[in-house]
Amino acid sequence: MAHVAIHEIIADRYIQKHPDEIKDVKEFVKGSVAPDLDEEMTNKRKFKDSSHYGRWSNGNVETNIDKFLEDENVDINQDYWKGYFLHLFTDYQFYNNHFNEEFEEMKRTKGNLREDYDYLFKEILERYNVTLSKYTDKYVNVKEGEPRYIKLEKLLDFIEEISDINIDDKVKLIKQKGMEGIK
Repeated sequence: MAHVAIHEIIADRYIQKHPDEIKDVKEFVKGSVAPDLDEEMTNKRKFKDSSHYGRWSNGNVETNIDKFLEDENVDINQDYWKGYFLHLFTDYQFYNNHFNEEFEEMKRTKGNLREDYDYLFKEILERYNVTLSKYTDKYVNVKEGEPRYIKLEKLLDFIEEISDINIDDKVKLIKQKGMEGIK
C-alpha cells in the first residue's frame, strides 16, 4: 500500500493545489493518515478491514469507498473526513490503477515495499520540502540503496496525479455510480 508518509505528502500537495478548499489543515492531515494508524494495533487485520471499509487479502486491503461514504458517522464536509477520503482513494488507485504490477511482483518474490520506500524517502522529502507530522515521522526510515519494485519517477507522478483530484467531484461520482465512479 502507499506508505503512511506518502499519504501525508499527498495531503500536503493537495492543500497546496487547493488552497481555498481545506480550512483546517491539521484535521485534513490527521484524516489522511488515520486509516493506517492504530495506536494499540492489537489486530492489524481487523483494524485495516474496519479502517479501510473493506477486507484484508494477500497483503492488500480491498478498499470500499462507497461504504465509507454511506457511514453515518462520516461528514464529508469536514476536513478530517476529506483527508480520510483522500487516503482511501489513494490506496484504491495505488493497488488497482498504478502499482498493481509492482505489488504482484513483490508478492511473487516475497519482497517488501516498505524497503523500497526507505530508499526513496530522502529524495521525496527533499523534493517536496516536507516536514512530516508526529503521526508519520516515526514510520520513516531513510536508507541508501536502490528500490526493487517502485521507481521514483512513477511514485512522484502518482503523488502529483492523486493530489490533482477534486475531492468533492470524486465524492459526487462515487455517490452516483458506486465504485464505478472512482475511475
